Parts: sequence; structure tokens; C-alpha cells
Amino acid sequence: MKKINLILKSVLDYFLGVLLAIMLIPIQVVITLLIFFVDGKPVFFVQTRAGQFGREFKLFKFRTIFNNNGKKFVSKLGKFLRYTRLDELPQLYNLITGDISLVGPRPLYKKYIKLYNKEQIKRLNFKPGITGWAQINGDNNISWKKKFELDIWYINNFNILLDIRIIFLTFIFLIKKIILYRNKTGSKIIDEEFNGKN
Repeated sequence: MKKINLILKSVLDYFLGVLLAIMLIPIQVVITLLIFFVDGKPVFFVQTRAGQFGREFKLFKFRTIFNNNGKKFVSKLGKFLRYTRLDELPQLYNLITGDISLVGPRPLYKKYIKLYNKEQIKRLNFKPGITGWAQINGDNNISWKKKFELDIWYINNFNILLDIRIIFLTFIFLIKKIILYRNKTGSKIIDEEFNGKN
């Protein structure tokens, strides 16, 4: 049964990934132009992350991070993109190429792997995802420890119906984020990194 669910997951990833990539072209074009004219080049942010079984791949996002006197900050436009997760739309390319899945643990840095405990390391058994159980149950408002607990719960309880449920809840989650967004002055410092204890 698990094998069948994994096959269905791969089929869903590919076809829904292609469909979303085509449907969201207008939005991605608008975001590209906004970043180019408001924040400047480069438009895209490319970084190496750890995929399934720890294999490295290049993750694509819209650029939101800037350096100011050696410190990393998020621009006002970038803050909106990060808050609403629209900065992750270029990951549809990663989805189509098979680097990631629609649903799964967030793709993190490879350097974090050595900090995982025996339970947390299980997250590498699945492809990382654009969205996931942790993202719709707290996202950046919960601790790293809680995020990993939710990731492991997802892995232990995975089935295709759970994936479909998470995808549906993600759309609701994003719509609420966009509607409730309130612009604030100033720049936001990047979230803290995982250190194995937080």
C-alpha cells in the first residue's frame, strides 16, 4: 500500500507541478518585474540544499535577502513575498525536475544533518516539500524542535489522501496570509538557524 501511495505521490507531483507552473506564469512574471525594478538584480536566489537521503540540489526562490553593513535583512517587498510564501514559486521548477515534492519536510541546509537526532534524521527518507504538515501547523511561529516533530509525524502517517489534505489546507493558509498581511516599516532580520538544541 505504501508503494502505491508513493507512486501516486510522484504522479501528483509531476502533473500538478506542470499545471501550477503554467497557471502561475502571470504572477511569477509580475513578481519578477517588481523585484527587478524595486530591489534590483539578481531576481532569483539559488542555494544548495539537502534533498532525499541527503543528496544536494539547487533550490530556487525569488530573492528577498539583502546585505547591509555585513548584516542580512529582508526588503519590504521581500517581507511580503516571504510572509505569503510567494517567494517559493520558483520551486515549481524543482518540483518538475524531481528534486522536491509538493508535500514533505522543508528542504534545509546539508550542514544541519550532523545536528539531527535519531528521530530527526528520518526526515531525509522523504523528498523535501514546497509545503508540509509543519508549514500549515505553525510554520515559522513554532520552534525547530516542534517543526521536526511534525515532519516525523507526517512521514510516519503518510498517504496520498494526507498529501491532498495538506495541499488544500496550504491554499487556504496562503489566501489567509495574503488577506491578513499588514505592511510594517523597517526590515526584518533573518530567522535563527537550527543549532540542534532549538
